[in-house]
Order: sequence, then structure tokens, then C-alpha cells
Amino acid sequence: MAKPTSQDQNKTLDRIRQGLAPTLQPGEQLRVVAWFQSGGNWLELPKPTFFTIRNWSVGVTDKRVILAKESRMNGQLMPNEVYSVPRENASLGWGRGLKLAGHDRKIPKRLRAIPWSGYNKDEFNQALHT
Repeated sequence: MAKPTSQDQNKTLDRIRQGLAPTLQPGEQLRVVAWFQSGGNWLELPKPTFFTIRNWSVGVTDKRVILAKESRMNGQLMPNEVYSVPRENASLGWGRGLKLAGHDRKIPKRLRAIPWSGYNKDEFNQALHT
């Protein structure tokens, strides 16, 4: 499988922006978006935790981090599975990780950016801390 081009990455990020737009409050704007996974790891294929993998569209605004779970069937955002946490409860972990604290248990505590999805750690860090 070939590495996606920057044009493919931009399409992914645009899809995430469009999907999260209806969740924004009046006057709120997305600073940065990314595509993340929660749950198992592809390397754990023989283990049951592999089947807990979920994709999430994530956006950062000036006040909060918005997370929308994606359907396994068609990749569309699930309107009844959209959550948010205050921006100060989110931090970047090692590598491509995003840690979320003090929230509903339906929200994963750790997410990892999907490789080659257009995730830019520096942009994400700046959006979380400024």
C-alpha cells in the first residue's frame, strides 16, 4: 500500500472539518483537526483487543476538544456519539498520542493519530496551548 499523497491527506482533513462543523457553537471555529484511533492496535490482531479499534474525528477550538466517533460500516460520523472536553483537559502524549482527562467514560482516555492522515503534532500542540 502506497503512502497517501498530501492531496489525499488534505481530503481527509477537509472531510473531518465538514463533519465537525455542525457541532460547533455560535462563534466557535476549528483551529486544527486530525484523525485518531482508540482501542487495540493492528499489531494485536490475534488478541481480542484488536476488535476494540475505533476511528475518531477530532477538532480543537479555542475552548474545547471535540471528538466524534466514526461508524465502522461507512466511516460517517455518528451524531449520537459526539463528545467534547475542555481544552485544558487534553494533552499530547509521546509520539502521535493524545491524552484526555476528567471526562465521561464513553470518551477514550488515550487516542493515537492515524499514520499519514495529515496529523501535524506542532499545529495540534499550538492549538491546545494558545
